[in-house]
Amino acid sequence: MSGSLLDEGMKKVSDGKWVVHMPAKPYSQHNNAEGHVTIPEYLEGVCRPLDKSIKSVAVLFDAHIGIPECGRASTIGQLITAGQLSELPLPLRFRAIPPDTAKVDILIKNTGDGCINALKLVYFEKPVPSSVAVSISSGTGFVLVQRPGPWVVKKGLQWTLDRVSFFQLRCHTLETKGIRFINNFGPECDAMNEQTFWVLTNVRPDSNSPIAGWPEAKVRMIAQNKARGASGATSLSEFPLQTFSLNSSLATNILPLLYPMLTSKAILLLGCPGVGKIPAVIAMAMAIGRHHIRRLQLHGVRPGWRRSKSFDNFRQRCPQVQEAILLDDPSMGKVDITDLKSFVAVDEDGAVDGRYDDAKLVRNQMRAFASNDTGTDPKVIPSDTALGSDEFLKLLEPLFDGAYLKHVLAVLKRSTVLVFTETALYLRFPNEKVDGKVHRIVRDDLHKDLLGARDKPVYGAYKQQAIITYPPHFESEVNQEQDMIDAGVERMNKFSNFQEYVDYCDSQIQKWLRPVRHLPPSPSQDSQEASDDTNAQRAALGLPPVFPRVGAGPKPNRLRGGFVYPSSTDATTHTPSSETPVSKMRRLRARAPSVPVIDAAAHTNPGMDADEEAAANMHD
Repeated sequence: MSGSLLDEGMKKVSDGKWVVHMPAKPYSQHNNAEGHVTIPEYLEGVCRPLDKSIKSVAVLFDAHIGIPECGRASTIGQLITAGQLSELPLPLRFRAIPPDTAKVDILIKNTGDGCINALKLVYFEKPVPSSVAVSISSGTGFVLVQRPGPWVVKKGLQWTLDRVSFFQLRCHTLETKGIRFINNFGPECDAMNEQTFWVLTNVRPDSNSPIAGWPEAKVRMIAQNKARGASGATSLSEFPLQTFSLNSSLATNILPLLYPMLTSKAILLLGCPGVGKIPAVIAMAMAIGRHHIRRLQLHGVRPGWRRSKSFDNFRQRCPQVQEAILLDDPSMGKVDITDLKSFVAVDEDGAVDGRYDDAKLVRNQMRAFASNDTGTDPKVIPSDTALGSDEFLKLLEPLFDGAYLKHVLAVLKRSTVLVFTETALYLRFPNEKVDGKVHRIVRDDLHKDLLGARDKPVYGAYKQQAIITYPPHFESEVNQEQDMIDAGVERMNKFSNFQEYVDYCDSQIQKWLRPVRHLPPSPSQDSQEASDDTNAQRAALGLPPVFPRVGAGPKPNRLRGGFVYPSSTDATTHTPSSETPVSKMRRLRARAPSVPVIDAAAHTNPGMDADEEAAANMHD
């Protein structure tokens, strides 16, 4: 292995103008220009075989030459970008998965005969023993040829990779220090010719700046590009609140169910001003941004958000998955319903209408919408924990401004809606049905304030004095927040479809709003003492006493006269036509049981009138 290609690259980038930069996420490109080398030629000019004589490896080259085609190059690149190395096609799969801190590049060339040449590069955070590198490699292992100067070798390696033809997925890029110098120090405003003066001063050959001697026109163009990117919605990444800085009812009962949805559904916060909608949604955005950074293993980026009142202000910068988009109190007359439907479709890449060109939206990027426009507070019973769909749609009428019901349902299908009124918070999870469950929440006055009292002084300093102070419990509660999101995502993935998860969330919210009350058992009817104790317990709970069941007590004494049905023999032995009524009555009296006869004469009292005499006979 001659190493001639690496030597050429090191010579090209040996001066101090070049620097290796690691973008926020891997990028792909296709090199088809003339003069580029193939993968076997690249290995000949840059690498040497991995053998036992090599003690440690910083960059592993895993080559697969002439293997059968195993999928599209772009699909393979997406798997590597997502960190799903175990899902790679079997011919390209690593024998052992590299460490989580390692970065992976891949170069693929289709030879046109049903085979491909592929080269995987594994950048270890720290050099590993050669035995570890051998255990990872599933093809033919190589390492860089030995050359002095580690920084020059790193820059030369990136220069050589730019010379390989066809598909590339890269984690590093080679750029000049001059561009970074302009990005870091170039003025964005030129109203008083600040930018022009800065360019003229730094391009002079004797300025000793990284852009000394550069053409003025190119430097001016780069500076203007930076100024254009700074216009529109500003990207912010510092915020002192996190999930547990919010109202405890929101943080413990609603957000564990809501967070897993925010990677595929939007959130709409509508209603009364002054309840903390914006700081609450920013805290949610930072939580989801941290989740994306951990999930995708992004480096060199921070969670953040961009906030504006119109879609047009989001078009100046490329969207980032860890950077939330917040459309804050827009003019609904200027927001088309089709743009709103595209905005809330978080599970796919999209675009919304801008003034000169569309504003791009990236998939899984959290998107939030905040507005004060709502309808009249519905009249409900204070104990209600749900709201009818018709009343809820009336609350949303100012937002949709007379749009067709199908358009409204398309938005509600893709978004969680929180409506704040003077009396309650109304929560509706994503649902395409018009009769989707709407929860009415008044617990802990959640509809009046979304922020917890503990961290309000920290937020006040941030809001009023632009002072960012992180409380001592910030880091520990951020870790707790991320654990909660991971648990929520795992729980959601157990459901066969999203609607089942929404039904589960609806049931959990109602259990929170209407907890089951366990009452003491009913008192025993044989023990008056137990009854008194039980009723005392119920009185302590504010409940009425328990009375015995009707009909379970002792029955009063009653006089029941006997009645004897005539036997069947009487009807068969005597013929009705041969028996007179008088003889029949005598026969029945003879057969009837004897009944004591009251001697009326014994109770006759000359001094009694008829009523007194009858009463005396009744009580005997």
